[in-house]
Amino acid sequence: MLSHAQNDLITRTDAGTPCGELMRRYWQPVALSEELLDSAPLAVRILGEDLVLFRGENGDIGLMQRLCPHRGADLSYGRVEDGGLRCIYHGWLFASGGKCLQQPGEPPARSFADRLPIISYPCREAGSLILTYMGPGEPPPLPAFPFFNTPDDDRVFTTKMLHECNYLQASEGNVDPQHLSYLHRFLTDETSLMPELNRLLMADAAPELRVRHTGFGLEVLAVRDLPDGNHYVRITNFIMPNGSAFDGIPVADRSVEPLRDNMGYQVHWHVPIDDYSHWKYTIIFRYEGKIDRDFQRHKMHDNVAEDYRTPRRAENRYLQDRTEMTKSSYAGMGRKYYDHDKFATESQGLIADRSKEHLGLTDKAVVAMRKQIFEAIEDVRANKAPLLARGEVPDPLSELRVWVGIVPADELTDEWKPAAMTRSEQTV
Repeated sequence: MLSHAQNDLITRTDAGTPCGELMRRYWQPVALSEELLDSAPLAVRILGEDLVLFRGENGDIGLMQRLCPHRGADLSYGRVEDGGLRCIYHGWLFASGGKCLQQPGEPPARSFADRLPIISYPCREAGSLILTYMGPGEPPPLPAFPFFNTPDDDRVFTTKMLHECNYLQASEGNVDPQHLSYLHRFLTDETSLMPELNRLLMADAAPELRVRHTGFGLEVLAVRDLPDGNHYVRITNFIMPNGSAFDGIPVADRSVEPLRDNMGYQVHWHVPIDDYSHWKYTIIFRYEGKIDRDFQRHKMHDNVAEDYRTPRRAENRYLQDRTEMTKSSYAGMGRKYYDHDKFATESQGLIADRSKEHLGLTDKAVVAMRKQIFEAIEDVRANKAPLLARGEVPDPLSELRVWVGIVPADELTDEWKPAAMTRSEQTV
């Protein structure tokens, strides 16, 4: 368990807070590319700051304070024109980098545009995401994820979902493999999206966890014993400071093509809106072959509405069906894993009180993750670059692996690494 002070330290992310300063040392998603398909600016809130995001006429992306520095009108109502974003109150014009270009009501001799204190942040677009760096100094390179260098219509599908709770609760759930055997359990093959996986997870509800420290965060091996003496192994990764990578939902429609293990993986990126809510960005990446984007959007994520919310919410008790609990799903909350996870993380409260928890052996990866975040906070306090923001060569992400499979008992040593990975699967 954590003390109240420790819990505040690791969950509060507004500007000026220790964890907020840590988060600002990394590139963070601020929107999906599809949210800026037209000329309308987008009001966004990230790490407790209210900002406006816009795409200029030349394609440049700007992110700056939402309230105009003149008289405080909301710039998200502005017009994208004349090389920037124009406030509709008095016509002041701002470039994508935040510089004020015009003050129509001021005589040229009295202009003070160059002296305006405007908050703005650099942006990059990759993998159907718009990312921003909100920290000091020059931005570091973007993380070396392969889906950042893949055409949008090729091997990647990206979406997001609102969670009304602190980011850390959802991030902790990603490195908790034991919950898969209960929260995501289905009672029949017919009701499961992945019947083979369902049977493997139910075979052993108490996996052995092996946690390895890496240059990017943690590698977590969940080892489940099977009735035939072999082991089912899943490799999950924690990526500093608020991401994860693991095997997840199918990358293709099984009715169209046969599925096999290790065709791809998913990344969950939990970005604080403020201390009490966050966006879970989901990136689904396929190693080889095109991903079926229609399948992902209309079958795997069909409950995600245009506002990136789902119908299952705390106010309707996540539409839990007690009859369903006796016939099809263990949780009684439908077939979508993301709805199950949303319930589990939101029901802990807006900010979970970790001073009241009682941790067990299956929480060892959660404990290790917290320690890494605490250490990174101390690094930033000491004016040192935190883990995965140090500019190491080769990039620490080159050792990140996502893998699932059956391993014979006599092969599963302490130094075991998956030997059956194809070249394209060796690093993600």
